[in-house]
Amino acid sequence: MRAIRWAGIYGISFLVILVVRIGLWITKYQRIRAALVQACPADPQYERRATVARITHAVAHIARLIPDASCLTQTISCQAILSWKGIPSTITMGLKKDQHGALKAHAWLSWNDHVVLEGDEGTVTDFNKILDLPTPLKTETPS
Repeated sequence: MRAIRWAGIYGISFLVILVVRIGLWITKYQRIRAALVQACPADPQYERRATVARITHAVAHIARLIPDASCLTQTISCQAILSWKGIPSTITMGLKKDQHGALKAHAWLSWNDHVVLEGDEGTVTDFNKILDLPTPLKTETPS
């Protein structure tokens, strides 16, 4: 049963990363994110730690197989899959200057104020945060 679950997570991760990667070649990240990320309840769902770990692990490993699956590709993909499970997360984007003075951008994913997916560009503490993109939250309608 566990192997079937992992195969499903890896399969979904592969498809979503592929769609996001192709989408980033064609259009803006805002459109892709708007199309894939679903609104979630405001509940941070602390008990879903294992689900978050499985999904981030799968996305990080599958991204190695897809050319140019950057940190932005990985974070959008992971946030989309987590939102489908009803788990809110936040993509953070940051900038830093390298030793030659060139600007480097990086994106990472946080869940409950903990970085869960950061890619290979270095530690997030090296970057100056410029933008947060939280999962949209469902609004409660009064009955």
